[in-house]
This record gives sequence, structure tokens and C-alpha cells, in this order.
Amino acid sequence: MEEVIWNQGERLIPGVTHDLAKVIRHRSSYFFFRKVIEHDLAFIRKEAIPIRIVDLGCGVGHGCRILSELPNSQIVGVDHSLECLEYAQVNYGGENIDYIAENLIEYIPGMPEFDYVVFRGVFEHVTGGLQLALSTKWRHRLIFDVPYNEPMGKNPYHVQFEIREESFSKYPDIELFFQDLNGVIHDRGHRSVNPNMMICVWTNPKLRRVSDCQMTFPLPAWKPERIARLSSLKWSKMTQKLRQSLQNLIN
Repeated sequence: MEEVIWNQGERLIPGVTHDLAKVIRHRSSYFFFRKVIEHDLAFIRKEAIPIRIVDLGCGVGHGCRILSELPNSQIVGVDHSLECLEYAQVNYGGENIDYIAENLIEYIPGMPEFDYVVFRGVFEHVTGGLQLALSTKWRHRLIFDVPYNEPMGKNPYHVQFEIREESFSKYPDIELFFQDLNGVIHDRGHRSVNPNMMICVWTNPKLRRVSDCQMTFPLPAWKPERIARLSSLKWSKMTQKLRQSLQNLIN
């Protein structure tokens, strides 16, 4: 199943495919999403109303697990891959997480409203993805990231290219943040020369902008508590070389 999900590099399975740097960047994005929502909850919550979050293109669900740690949260992960969702149920399930199989192009126009809509590295895979994202339904914020200024042909699975700041002209009052190759997230005024990902936050005007939430940038990248824990994960045959390289780091 892991090889089907991986699909020659299309999808990430933490601890199984790709290198540690890729895992750090993915998880750093989700921890940023969660941090923004944590600030909101401290600002708006007056009663114990469940907060509903959808992760579009959730893959194997590692991001859903991170978001599920928010108090009184209900998480929905949406992906078209049945293999990804089966893996997610087993490895990244939880009492407050539901996974559903849907094609995003068909799902979004009729989707229910959520408090937050998030996705990480998804809409560059979808023709007209940035326009489709405008149709998502949310009460508080839309938060997502896309590759920054990626040239055509760099990733064979991407159909949207050269996404830059001006690509979001139809998004009213959007905030942009930038993640470097180390997973560190910068605000717009202090981004690196060649960012890896651009994080976009579209906020309900009734809420504070992220730049007004007293968050300090740059935000450090997520780091595993102990890198040695990676050596105890279940590894597939296709990642033996990766395992050896990580073991060399540990030793």
C-alpha cells in the first residue's frame, strides 16, 4: 500500500517516504496552521462550541492529527485516494477525526461550511486550483500553502506553476507568509530570497489579522523531539537507503 500511496514521489508518508527535511517542512506548515487557530480560540471562544476544521487533500492524515490536538476540535480530512484514507484511519486516526473520500473539484462547490479550511501543497495539483479555493466555505479563516514561483516541469504532478504574490489578486486582504527550505516561516517583509512555499491566510474581517496576533517571526521549524525515534518506525523496502542515511545522522 505504501508504494501505491507514494506513487513515485507524489505523496508524503512521514517516516516512510521522502527525507527528514521534507517531513519537517510539511509538519512546520501544519503547526503554523494550528498556532494561528490557537490564537483565534483564545480571542473568540466564549463557550465550549466545537471548532470544525477541514483539511482538503489530507493525504495520509498526519496534518489532521496535528490539528486534532486543538481543544474541542472536530477534524475532517478529505482526499480522493482510498489508499491514503485507509492508511490515515490506521496510523493517524482519532476520536475527533473523520476521513471522507471525495474529489475536490466535485466536493468544494457543495461543501458544508467549516470554521477553518486548510490544505498543504494541494491546489498546485488541481487545474484552476487557486480559483477553486475561492469557493471554499469557512467562517473564520482559509489557510493554505503552495510552492513559490515553481517553474514548469520541476514537479511532474503539478499543473499550476509560477505562483507568486500577484497570483492572489482576487483574494481580498490576504496575508502572505513564506517558508524556506529549512521549514522556517517568515513574514512578508523578511522572507528569504528564494522561498520554498508561500502560505496564504484569508481572514474574516471580524477577526484579527495574523500580523496583529502578536506572533513572532520568523517562526522556527518543527523538530522531532528525538531524531532517534525515527529509527524505530516501520520502514518499507523502498526506503532502506533513506533509513540508513537517517541512522548515520543518529549515530
